[in-house]
Amino acid sequence: MWTADNWKDYEVIDTCGGEKLERWGQYILVRPDPQVIWNTPKTDKRWKKMNGHYHRSNKGGGEWEFF
Repeated sequence: MWTADNWKDYEVIDTCGGEKLERWGQYILVRPDPQVIWNTPKTDKRWKKMNGHYHRSNKGGGEWEFF
């Protein structure tokens, strides 16, 4: 198994409701993750201050929304 333990510019910050809040360098992104099946409170303030949010389409694929 390969691990990304040397990635200094990536961090999973939080997960909730099928999505993960991540940091890629200075950017905060929200992306879908079907393995996140729990609905915990989104207490981290960065959920509301993200730089981008990937919205999955019902037809497959999706698109980014940048702020």
